[in-house]
Formats: sequence, structure tokens, C-alpha cells
Amino acid sequence: MGWKVTATTLKCDYVGDFATVLVKPDATAKCSYVNRYSKAKNAKDKMKNCKWPDCPLVNGFRDQAMALP
Repeated sequence: MGWKVTATTLKCDYVGDFATVLVKPDATAKCSYVNRYSKAKNAKDKMKNCKWPDCPLVNGFRDQAMALP
């Protein structure tokens, strides 16, 4: 049957907070920090150091997850 979703919580040094990265088998990835703060009133301040959508942390975890059997 294979895996359906995998996730991990990482300390993101770019934004100075924790973020959960979720990866699905179709290689789509989501970051909880982006989901939480991208539409907030203070989004510009919260997202100024964020590397989304080219975040090396998200891309690295997605690569690891996609290598799972």
C-alpha cells in the first residue's frame, strides 16, 4: 500500500521558529509556517526571511521522503 503522508517538525533558522513540513507521495510539500503566517496581518514581517517556495529545508525533507520505499 505504501505511505500516504510523512511529516517532520524542523527548527527553521531562516524564520527563527519551528515549522512542520508535510510531504505527500506525489512530491507536493507544505510548510506549516507558510500556511500559518502568509495570510496574517503581520505577514510581511513574519515572512521576510522565509525562503518559500525554494526553501532548502522543505526541499531536503521532500527528497528524503521521496526516497522512502
